[in-house]
Amino acid sequence: MKEKGTVLFFLRKNRTVPFLFLIAAACRPPVPALVPPVELRDVAGNASLKISRPDGTARSKFSYALALPDRGRIDVLDPLGRTAVQFLVEGEEAYLVLPSKRAYGRGRRDEVLEKFLGFPVGVDELAGLLAGRWEKAGGAPLSGWSLDRDGRGRVSAGSRGDLSFAVLEHFPGNGVPRRLSFRGPSSEGTVTLLPPRFNRGLGPFSRAFQDKFRALSWDEVERLLRDEN
Repeated sequence: MKEKGTVLFFLRKNRTVPFLFLIAAACRPPVPALVPPVELRDVAGNASLKISRPDGTARSKFSYALALPDRGRIDVLDPLGRTAVQFLVEGEEAYLVLPSKRAYGRGRRDEVLEKFLGFPVGVDELAGLLAGRWEKAGGAPLSGWSLDRDGRGRVSAGSRGDLSFAVLEHFPGNGVPRRLSFRGPSSEGTVTLLPPRFNRGLGPFSRAFQDKFRALSWDEVERLLRDEN
């Protein structure tokens, strides 16, 4: 059997390689233990998303910065790491920005964020999904949610009406999700997260796009977003 040009041939000709592989594996840094603060004021990080809708399945990476209770920014990235779509939320007001089209639209929070996961959610609910913290300031639970916990007291699944999620894997520590699945009335998918950053202090989000880009009606933005997708 011909082995030349294969991984097996390479390993047999280089006897030290398996040993080096073992050293590299041993030197790989462990997954950090994450413990969200008792009072979560903000959380930021990066993640990847796979989402399926009736018109198809898409994968993307995104960054997020959420300042509780009601401010947030989500940047969906293109393959080169540039912002393809930005969602900006300030209370009940929200913007959807398309940098490549040099355009943006303004709408209600729910209708704007629905374009992200396929269903409306609040910033505090996004913090629950992405950081595992399902309490408001003062420890009161988020209203409308039914939560399941595992034997260690970590949130493992939850539902609200026709929306549900399940935590597939936690980071070591105290309940921060590493991978989760979700299902809504018109979409389903999975999110895989890198270790988030807590309480770094998020200042005002920039609205420089309002000076540089053209403002469009919500119908016009939806048409451009379909083209971007």
